[in-house]
Amino acid sequence: MLIEMQHDRKDFTRDTAYPPFLAEPLVPDHRSKSRCDGVPARGQVQPLGEIAFDAAETGIIVKWIKTDEPLPVQIHPQRGVSRKHKWWYIADVGPGAYFHLGLKQTATCDEIREAALSGRLTDLLRRIEPAIGDMFYVEAGTIHALGPGLTLIEIQESPGTTLQLSPDGGSHDLHLDQALEEMTLNPQPIMPFPGEAAPFRIVQEMLAPEQRVMLMDPLACVTVVEGSGTFGNYTYGPGQCWRLNGPLPVRATEATMLIVAEPHVPTTDSDNLWRARH
Repeated sequence: MLIEMQHDRKDFTRDTAYPPFLAEPLVPDHRSKSRCDGVPARGQVQPLGEIAFDAAETGIIVKWIKTDEPLPVQIHPQRGVSRKHKWWYIADVGPGAYFHLGLKQTATCDEIREAALSGRLTDLLRRIEPAIGDMFYVEAGTIHALGPGLTLIEIQESPGTTLQLSPDGGSHDLHLDQALEEMTLNPQPIMPFPGEAAPFRIVQEMLAPEQRVMLMDPLACVTVVEGSGTFGNYTYGPGQCWRLNGPLPVRATEATMLIVAEPHVPTTDSDNLWRARH
């Protein structure tokens, strides 16, 4: 793991010739297309608010997502340039908040197709009612759907493709055939952090007021969940996302939670690559 927080170091006077560090805030992209930044378009229902940060050099996209109603069931392909692994951190939950992640039990393609066409697909899925602070790895090929009342941080592989298995209200352009080719058809364990097949790694870092640490990763994408402080000479605040090159001194002026994502060269498990077909 290249991310290293050195908690025992208080003096950051450089005694070696470190390369220059970089701290760059990423520009938020307030997305529409059935998604918005929390302000509904006139005469239009907005089921989801989404703010995206694209850390292009890392191959990672970070999203802040807020849901007000159930969203369509979808999966992401398991291989090739269309592949997309992702990870969720639950930042807040409202009354009745839930989501679906993976199958309850092994199902056939015919069973899933019939359930999708009849509008009963979520009956086959594992329903989870999360708490604040819960974390979930959503492996490519895993069928899933966000429900209402959620505020979450999503870290995902870029660019990736989304295959929809249930209509989103106005659209009935489903991707059943392709989705069934890519889908994992047997239940998988729920994991809080990405596996070795993921192209990124995650560290959750909690800093006390006035705590100083050193971020050693040469390239990372850092999300500020809460708190304030400095990355080098730059001031950070809640809700921001940064691209950082270490070694980089970090100082918290308030209690801070950081989610640090670093690129990772995935290892291929040939036995599991096509679990959907067995």
